Amino acid sequence: MFARSSNRLFNVINTSYIPSRGARAWVRKPLGSPMAKSKLFRIPQKKILPADEKAEIKRLYDNYFHHMKSLRQYFFEQSLKQAESGEVAQMKHKLEDEEHMKLMEENCLENEKTAKLREERLKVQAEKTRASVLASLIKKEEESRLHEIQIEAFLEQQKATPFIQTENIEKAIEEALANPFDPNFAIDLDGYVYRGRETSIGKIPEEARERMSSI
Repeated sequence: MFARSSNRLFNVINTSYIPSRGARAWVRKPLGSPMAKSKLFRIPQKKILPADEKAEIKRLYDNYFHHMKSLRQYFFEQSLKQAESGEVAQMKHKLEDEEHMKLMEENCLENEKTAKLREERLKVQAEKTRASVLASLIKKEEESRLHEIQIEAFLEQQKATPFIQTENIEKAIEEALANPFDPNFAIDLDGYVYRGRETSIGKIPEEARERMSSI
């Protein structure tokens, strides 16, 4: 029983396997079978066609190729014409035009809003720039005025400073010799100041000594 079922399954799989007068015969070699041993090393001879026959075959093939190419191009152009001239295409173009007009209107409104915002921003920026420039000019003017005041004060100070004139130079020399000035001084640990290079500490009484004032 198992052999019969396996044979039926094998017959279903191999459709080329048919019975013939009670015997099983193959119409063709089953798939997966190796090459026959009798044909293993046989090299088939290539058919040699005459030159005129080969040229005729090539001509027929070229004609077929060009004809089919022309037909495909013709059908393609006809389909494009029908697609462009059909009601669906016209409706589609109409919807696209309406959508384009709507988008253009929205774009114009958005451009107007952007232009207004830009004008306001530029106006505020111009005011800020004007205020900063004015403040810098005022500051520069004040600085120049203070500089002029300082120059005038310096000139007045220089004018007020006593200078030795040419005609008074001998008198100034005599006064300097009569009243010598010694810038040297010394300070002891108690804070007393002794002015002059040759000043003796013992010759100055304690009540006459100069005490250094604390700041």
